[in-house]
Amino acid sequence: MTPEELSTVLRSPEVSLDDALLYLSAILSGRDDALEVGQTHLDELAAGVRDPSISGLVSHLFDSVGFAGDIDNYHNEENSLLDRVLERRVGMPITLSAVVAAVGRRLGIDLHLIGMPGHVIVGVPKDPGRFIDAFGGTELNENGVLQRFEAIFGPKTDIPPGALRPIDTISVVNRVCNNLTRTWADTDSRKLNRLLEVRVALPTTENEQRLLINIAEARGRFDLAAQLRHDIDPDDPQIDVLWARLN
Repeated sequence: MTPEELSTVLRSPEVSLDDALLYLSAILSGRDDALEVGQTHLDELAAGVRDPSISGLVSHLFDSVGFAGDIDNYHNEENSLLDRVLERRVGMPITLSAVVAAVGRRLGIDLHLIGMPGHVIVGVPKDPGRFIDAFGGTELNENGVLQRFEAIFGPKTDIPPGALRPIDTISVVNRVCNNLTRTWADTDSRKLNRLLEVRVALPTTENEQRLLINIAEARGRFDLAAQLRHDIDPDDPQIDVLWARLN
């Protein structure tokens, strides 16, 4: 799959979150069977849930199967690749939340991801005051969410308006890509270059595009920087300057 094909897939309203993340994993890791392996693991996890309720789902994944947040090596690249999270049973909040939502979907439980600042949790549309903290493997009420937020940003910190709204599939993929950008920025230039090529093709906001321009220019990927500038403003005079630096 090419970055452009991934972008087309992500724009489809029919693509599931887990499939989108498995496609991303396949294109970044070069693992052709990532989608098949991931789907098989998720199907098996759903088949193992004896109590098809939210509490039963949480108990199965985190108590019986043993999924857990990786507190020792949080930014390990494998924590951002859904197929490896499913195989290793450890991950970061966003990928573990995706596991919960994906297994829930197979059980007929409607769940969505909530991208709070600094943390991702799972929300329950039919019960707005109920949440799942996949990184901690626990259920939360609104007070519990506030405590998680204060643990990140300090006591007596209010949750910003809109912070508990669901985020869509493209936003989740971009957030995973942000994590991998931080992981590979100082450790693996080859993988970061591939990630930049993927990110340029993905639907992003203008703010995200401008951040990517800075990263691309800093790494000498003037072709990607020019493409991003063109997407924002085709008349940007810096576009010709960037292409000239490649010749």
